[in-house]
Amino acid sequence: MRALKGVRYFFRNFTALAVREHLRSQIDRTDAGAELTPNEAELVRFTSDRADQLTKLADESSGR
Repeated sequence: MRALKGVRYFFRNFTALAVREHLRSQIDRTDAGAELTPNEAELVRFTSDRADQLTKLADESSGR
């Protein structure tokens, strides 16, 4: 069971990093080609709407 948790956490962390880097690349684009998929746009709206709660959760999770 513990090994499964490790694998699951690995993939969650990998996915989070990949999404963060993709969104960063879209923001940093200087041409008119920056674009989000509908699911990416929904994710951005979700995090924006809940920024305070997510910041608190992040602080608690990182021990701040």
